[in-house]
Amino acid sequence: MTALRSIRAAAAQRGAFSVAVRRGFLGIAAQRDEPADVRDILGMRTPTAWVLCGLFTVAIYSMAFAADDGIRHLWITGLAATIILGAGVGTILASGDKIPLRVAIPLAAAAPLGTVLALWQLPVPMVNSTQIWFLGAASAYLNFLCIRGAGLLAWLALFGQIIACTWWTAATGQGALLGAGFSFINATPLLMATFFAKVVRPIARSILSLRRQETERAAAEAAALAAQSERDARIARLDGAARPLLEIIALGRPLTFEEQQECRLVEAQLRDEIIGGLMVDEAVTAAARFARQRGVRVVLDDGGGLDDADDQVRDMVRTVLRDALDYADGGEMTARVLPPGRATVVSILLRDKEELRIDVSAAGVVRSDLDHQSSVSATNGAPETKG
Repeated sequence: MTALRSIRAAAAQRGAFSVAVRRGFLGIAAQRDEPADVRDILGMRTPTAWVLCGLFTVAIYSMAFAADDGIRHLWITGLAATIILGAGVGTILASGDKIPLRVAIPLAAAAPLGTVLALWQLPVPMVNSTQIWFLGAASAYLNFLCIRGAGLLAWLALFGQIIACTWWTAATGQGALLGAGFSFINATPLLMATFFAKVVRPIARSILSLRRQETERAAAEAAALAAQSERDARIARLDGAARPLLEIIALGRPLTFEEQQECRLVEAQLRDEIIGGLMVDEAVTAAARFARQRGVRVVLDDGGGLDDADDQVRDMVRTVLRDALDYADGGEMTARVLPPGRATVVSILLRDKEELRIDVSAAGVVRSDLDHQSSVSATNGAPETKG
């Protein structure tokens, strides 16, 4: 029981740092779980872009509430500004490239809707040109909507604004040409945005594709370097253990009994490196060597269940295995990694005068025969309740 407790305590201590690091990286990754798109090329998700968006919001609200001469209901004007500015923020936040149609349609509809609400409150005739602030506000986000791949909807939204302005000036006796004139001017920046999108979007896709390829290549190179580093470390360990013996054999001198024992230990170490797989690290190798020197027959077999396990579980398995090797004082110890998909990842069996089985689950939970024995002992030893 004491041995198992020490195994668990050591495993928990060694796993704590791995958990903290892993959670940190997961937290960083969660901040940007969206794939890159044209917004990243234009810098629309940078802090600078949000500062400009904030300044633009302040400017639009200032114009909407400052030009209040003759306005019937100022709160409706404020509602119109909120609708248009909300659509602008939505154009920046909307994920996907192109923007999904279910998102692009309400974003585009916000422009004519805000225009109708603002026109409804204007005096006849208008006091000044600032009172048509809604045209410039909508034009700004419709240009970005066009770049985000919803060019047709952006043009339909602009035509909706033109129709609303033309109808309002005609209905109020100011002449249809007046409304068409001051609203149609926004077709120029939208036309420029349309051509800009035709040029930029294909280039953006190429740039993003190159970025993804570079990231994948860097990840593959890092994985290859890590694998090569691990192979070099293992080769260095085996070289340090086997080279002196190989040099003696090459000289033709008979091996002493101690050297023959060392050959068996080196052969077992090589077998552990090959068959033990992800269970084996430098600490486990050293613990297995010392156990064999004490007369323990050690068998390590990796069946592949650790291939998809996270670092916390792998560290837990190695810690439990190393402490079990330190605990064994004779007989046989077999540690097997089960095939993928099992509830139990690793099963360790110690056979000497008694038999002890230790299992590590896929969640990193350590269980053993001692758990069952202690629960049975506690049940048998419980005092009877007197009536």
